[in-house]
Amino acid sequence: MIFTRFKRAIKIALANFSRNSMLAITAIFIMTLAILTVSIFMLLSFSTNEAAQKLKDKIDITVNFKDEASEALIQQLKNELSTRENFKSIHYISKEEALKNFQSRVNVKKEIKDIVNPADNPLPRGLQIGAVDFSQFDFVSAVIKKPQYAPYIDSSSYEDNKQLIQNVNTITKFIKKFGLVLSIMFVLISVLVVYNTVRLTIIFRSNEMEIMRLVGASTFFARAPFLLEGFMYGFFALIFSQLIIFISIKLLTSFGSVTIFSSLLTLIEPIYAKNFWLLLVVQLIVGTVIGVGSSWLSIRKFVKL
Repeated sequence: MIFTRFKRAIKIALANFSRNSMLAITAIFIMTLAILTVSIFMLLSFSTNEAAQKLKDKIDITVNFKDEASEALIQQLKNELSTRENFKSIHYISKEEALKNFQSRVNVKKEIKDIVNPADNPLPRGLQIGAVDFSQFDFVSAVIKKPQYAPYIDSSSYEDNKQLIQNVNTITKFIKKFGLVLSIMFVLISVLVVYNTVRLTIIFRSNEMEIMRLVGASTFFARAPFLLEGFMYGFFALIFSQLIIFISIKLLTSFGSVTIFSSLLTLIEPIYAKNFWLLLVVQLIVGTVIGVGSSWLSIRKFVKL
C-alpha cells in the first residue's frame, strides 16, 4: 500500500516536472549555481590550505653572522634554539659551505662567481633554521635579538619570510570569506526560486488539490509529490554541478601550462580526486536541503488539507 502511494507520488512529481518545464529548468539552473559555488568554495579552501602549508614547510629562517662572531657564540645560539623541539632542523653553514652553495647557483653569472673564491670569501657563516610551526619564527626572532647575540648578527630572513606567510594567510582568509558569502547568497536565491516554483505548481494544481480534499486524500499523498519534485531539482543540480567541475578541471589542467592558475590547478585536481566522496555527500546534502526544504516551506503555507 505504501509502495503504491509512493509510486503514485513519483508519477505526479514527474508530471509536475514536465508540465512546468521552464520553471523546473530555472530552478535546476539556480540550484546548480548554488551547489557549484559551494563545491568551488570547498575545493579552493582545501587547495589554498594545502598550498599555504606547503609554502610554510619550505620557508625557513637564515641567520647570517658577522666575521667577528666566534664559533663558540654561534654554537651557543644553536644550542639555545635547539631547546625547542618544534624545529625541523638547525643547520650550521660554514664559509666553505656558503661558497659551495653560491657557486652552485644557476642564476649567478660566471664572472661574479669567479670573483668569490676560497682565498677571498666574503660570504658570511650562518644558521639555517627550519620551523615546523610558523609561530616558532617569533621565538627565533626574540632569541637572536638578545644582547649577547644581536651585535654579531649581520642579517636574517625573518621579516621577509614573516611578511610572505602573513600575505598568504590574508589571501587564504579572503578566499574563504568571499566563497562563504557567495555560497550563502546563491543558496538563499535557490531557496527563493524553488519555493516560488513549488508555489506556482500548487496554484496550477489547485483544482486537483480541492478534489483531493473532498475525497479525503491523506496529507502524505497530497504533499509527497511536491517534496519529491524539490528533491529532483536538487538531484539534477548535483549531477550538472559534478559534470561542470569535472570537465572544467580537465580542460583547465590541459591548458594549465599557459595560465596563471597552473600551480593552483596542480593542487585542485588531486584534491578533487581525494575528496570526491566528501564533495558528493556535501552536494547531496545541499541539494536536498534546498530542494526538499524549500518545497516543505511552500507546502506548509499553501497546501491546506
